[in-house]
Amino acid sequence: MLYNKYTFGDTDVYYAQAEGFGAGLMLFPAGTKIDPDALCPDCMVQVALRGAHNLIDYTQGVTMRNMSSSLLHIVSQEADGSGVVTRLSDGAGNDYEHTLCHDAETGVFTVRAEYFNNSGKTQVLESLQSFSISGIFNPEREGVGTEGLRLTRMTSAWSRECRLTSEEFSALGLDMSWARYGVKCERFGQVGSMPNRGYFPFAMISGGGCSWAVMAEAPYSWQIEVYKERETCALSGGLADFEFGHWCKEIPAGGGFKTHRAYIRVKGTENPDEICNDFVRFQDKRLSVPESEESMPVLFNEYCTTWGTPSEENILAILESLKGLPIGIFVIDAGWYLPENCGWCNAIGDWNESKKLFPRGIESVVSAVNAAGMRAGVWFEFENVGRDSKKFYDESAVLKRNGVPLTSKNRRFLDLRREDVQAYLKEKMLGYLAAKGFAYIKIDYNDTFGLGGDGAESFGESGRQITEISLDYLARLKEAVPGIVIENCSSGGSRIEPLRMSMVSMCSFSDAHECKEIPLVAANVSRVVPARQNQVWATIRRDDTVDRIVWSMTAAMFGRVCLSGDVHLIDGAQKAKIREGIDFYNAVKDVVRSGYIAESFCNVRYFRDPKGCQIYKKVSENGRRMLVLAHFFERPHERFGCDVSGYKLAAAYTTLDYEVKNGSLSFRPAGEYQAGAFLFEKEETQ
Repeated sequence: MLYNKYTFGDTDVYYAQAEGFGAGLMLFPAGTKIDPDALCPDCMVQVALRGAHNLIDYTQGVTMRNMSSSLLHIVSQEADGSGVVTRLSDGAGNDYEHTLCHDAETGVFTVRAEYFNNSGKTQVLESLQSFSISGIFNPEREGVGTEGLRLTRMTSAWSRECRLTSEEFSALGLDMSWARYGVKCERFGQVGSMPNRGYFPFAMISGGGCSWAVMAEAPYSWQIEVYKERETCALSGGLADFEFGHWCKEIPAGGGFKTHRAYIRVKGTENPDEICNDFVRFQDKRLSVPESEESMPVLFNEYCTTWGTPSEENILAILESLKGLPIGIFVIDAGWYLPENCGWCNAIGDWNESKKLFPRGIESVVSAVNAAGMRAGVWFEFENVGRDSKKFYDESAVLKRNGVPLTSKNRRFLDLRREDVQAYLKEKMLGYLAAKGFAYIKIDYNDTFGLGGDGAESFGESGRQITEISLDYLARLKEAVPGIVIENCSSGGSRIEPLRMSMVSMCSFSDAHECKEIPLVAANVSRVVPARQNQVWATIRRDDTVDRIVWSMTAAMFGRVCLSGDVHLIDGAQKAKIREGIDFYNAVKDVVRSGYIAESFCNVRYFRDPKGCQIYKKVSENGRRMLVLAHFFERPHERFGCDVSGYKLAAAYTTLDYEVKNGSLSFRPAGEYQAGAFLFEKEETQ
């Protein structure tokens, strides 16, 4: 049964040829005592070809795993110090390549599968998953079983992105029955073009001091499955299959199909922060951003100042008020295209600059922004069209389902596959950015087309095709405007999956503009997005107390500070507190950017009416500097401090009553909006 065993860093990797279930992949923390023959693996390439039958009873409508097309045998395998390439076949011309790569610095594995149709006839893929690992069990239990295992996921919704939730297998119905009838499967994911909706593409199985975790590239409909049919379980996922996402694809003879990547971390811990630290470090290493981004400049976005009516007049007033604040980017948000006969919200798509708002042309404002020492940015939602635009009624240009324009309330979706649509966007967006001198684009996306539409062999495949072209536009933007900074926004954080994030400079963490839960959401998103990409709102109002300003500025220190609000209406003391916050942030950017989460305590249950506190601790790569971000909500509080032993306080930005004593940072919050940021440095040892 055992085919090969390899050890990469702190992980043992087993390949096994399982009788009746194909060739399996199993991963365990190095040194874990296992009997490979007892682990019940199934195939590492989970594929469903049209015409295949299921291998297990009662699986129709529950899962498309373990179809007869997954009965593969290993043809060859090549390994070196960085990974393993395995070639597999069903013996009938359906051939596969499974690639596993190991990153020694973070311990993260990259995995993907590729199909080659050498059968001599057209085949139809109804599922091809990016990854599948099996043989997972609780090593602390006697024998082989899953008792005590937990599934940790991240639920996501508008202004509620990436919240951790954990459930025992028994609560999910994933425990064993008295006989092996009825497969147990927890299949979850998202259908449509907003991939961080419902769930973020992450899962972690943990127990017995071990964790198996995955974060998947998922720009379109995706799924992850925890599968239990025998004593051990399996974890797999990738593009949503025919049952879950209405996806199938015809592969002609001689053709093929390659999945997106998934990222796997297996580690001797049950702490999700430790796992996410490794994933985020791995993502950060892959980034290639414009040189201007290396210093992580503070941004100003005028959306929460003008609420969709930017103009030359109000922008010039804002620029005057920002003098003395070290801000590197100024973003003109939605509304610059305001038509004369309707509002801005549903007018996206025509992209005609408003002569009323910008009588001398928007380029005059860009020049003013540049003269103030900032780079100018602008907002687009280029993939969709609104009901109040002419383009909404150009039915030849929009995506259809069953011949009818696919409409979601006030939006339709451009069919990016069409050459005339691409020519239109080249003129209206790519050409506009270059001609007006913009160095930054905020790409928003405020609805989803769900299953997809016409124009391919399945609704799901049409949606996948359009999404791939959407990703290609990120490269087209960089060609049209060399050095452009790209912000990924989608009703806040609805498209912050790993693939799109690897192609942009930063993201909008959420649409939580100025509510109490900002630090809670920002901390959650920091587990999956590198801090230098994680743009957090700090919206200032004219009646804000100093406490409130510190609260907002401290919340933005989870990532990239993005100021907005009534900066043109505040007094000198308020502005000085903002400047103090920016200066503190600039002094701790090394910890923000490259540090790892050492603690993330939060006892708040209901975000809309938060009670309790959140204390978040990040330590620099070399361990010499530590940043503590503390936010207190309505009392009573169950916790008032954190361990800082071995460190001494170097600087603080806070209005909290605090004390550092005997290796502990303790707080005495006195009211609403109490927060603070604290920098500690390692004490010198004799």
